Amino acid sequence: MKYLLFFVLILGSCQKPPIEETMNSSLKIDFQEGDLPSLHPHDLIIYLRGISIGKTLFEGLTRIDTNGKPVLAGAKSVEISEDGLTYRFTLKKNNWSDGSPVLSFQYEAAWKQALSPVSFCKRSDLLFPIKNGALAKKGEVDLDQIGVHCPDAETLIVELNRPSPHFLELLAQPICAPLQNASEQTVTCFNGPFTVDKWEKNSLLRLKPNPHFWNKENVHLPQIDIYMVQDTDTAFALYEQKELDWIGVPLCPLSTDQIEHLKEKNKLQSHPIDRAFWVFLNTKHSSLSSPSIRKALSKAMDRKTIIEKVFVGGKPLLNALPNALLAVSSKLAIQEDSLEANQLLDIGLAELGMTRETFPPLVITYSQQANRKQLAEYLQQAWSQTLGIQVELQPQEWNVLRTQLATGQFQISGCFEASYCHDPLELMERMITLNSSNFAQWVFPSYQEKITSAGSEANFEKRIALLSEAQDILLDQMPFIPITSDQFLFAHHPKLRGYTFDSVGAIDFSYANMK
Repeated sequence: MKYLLFFVLILGSCQKPPIEETMNSSLKIDFQEGDLPSLHPHDLIIYLRGISIGKTLFEGLTRIDTNGKPVLAGAKSVEISEDGLTYRFTLKKNNWSDGSPVLSFQYEAAWKQALSPVSFCKRSDLLFPIKNGALAKKGEVDLDQIGVHCPDAETLIVELNRPSPHFLELLAQPICAPLQNASEQTVTCFNGPFTVDKWEKNSLLRLKPNPHFWNKENVHLPQIDIYMVQDTDTAFALYEQKELDWIGVPLCPLSTDQIEHLKEKNKLQSHPIDRAFWVFLNTKHSSLSSPSIRKALSKAMDRKTIIEKVFVGGKPLLNALPNALLAVSSKLAIQEDSLEANQLLDIGLAELGMTRETFPPLVITYSQQANRKQLAEYLQQAWSQTLGIQVELQPQEWNVLRTQLATGQFQISGCFEASYCHDPLELMERMITLNSSNFAQWVFPSYQEKITSAGSEANFEKRIALLSEAQDILLDQMPFIPITSDQFLFAHHPKLRGYTFDSVGAIDFSYANMK
């Protein structure tokens, strides 16, 4: 077989921090969304805080560097075939936190476990680029027909269905990490820079450096303490008192007042991120089954007001996807228009055989995350005043709401969405079938055709054209309401350095320091 690329990465060495700096150089952060259900990488992948902590506990084949690019991590080298379909990885010598070696077979077993029809993995579709991955998940082929093979304990061969320019980036996500024992749902052994020292559920998760990690000399933080303070004001007070070292997204979002406070002190920092806030409309619910009603809701709001008062730092999102992900204009770009909104509502009500008097109240479910209540209250007011409909608000803890979104147990709810790699297709593919990532419970034949064709299109211009046409369908059918694109706003300890962000917005503290 001819190979086009042979890539070897050797990380430079750095000195360890002096022993006397140990306690002062520990990192203290907060999970405002609460504790994680588990530390299994197949669970972590659906939570931004989970992905962040997964990067410290697990070492995949690649990792995202300070420039946002994938570099080899658990792999020593990779050879990519000329057609871009076959990747041959040679592993570095690394060990689990119990001292046993990390083997290529453990990558294979972990990925095949995620692709098993009976797997609990909620984002196994991320592995569908692998040959026969989607067919195995549906039970149409055996797991041994998945395109992952190990000729020996140090070599992993991966075959893809189609070339993927973002595959190395995807491999940096926790779902692609190995498992010491893929048959166990409770993970107690880790192969990353850190391991678990203490876990007091709903209170404290303490991480310590993994003494058997291959690159332990470059792990500078002697300890990471993760608290579970869910009240935004309390967390901010702890940061002000220097009891927390990080405040803001992606771990502990800031309120509008807190953002202004940090601005005044010249402490606010920002990071661009290719994600969008979408208000999902459950299209299976009778009141939201009409595209006309869904578009009426979209046109009956002022995104500029939302940016100024709720999502400070964002930009109004007039297309389905941020321009940074899909830089195309659309004739269907969203425009606020109260007159047209009322006309669309009347059309939709007629389609459903209802009137404004018989139209039942809509229910917005929101989480305890910063600014979610304010957004829900704004939507309630805007839709009531502009459209004359009743809207009820329902608070919910985020872990519970995340499950409700995945199972369609809601009417209206919003959250940030981002691609796990810098590719709009990954985000748009979530809506070609009914699955736990298709929160709107929406499928549309012509959209499925466009996205499927884009996935197999090798020509870049034709691929973008297909994605643009698919985006127009989203704007016409409105299974979700685009609100804002985003940038991360945060503040941290002045000595904190060396952290990185990936494309989905997860933060990696593995090689951070507090010197």
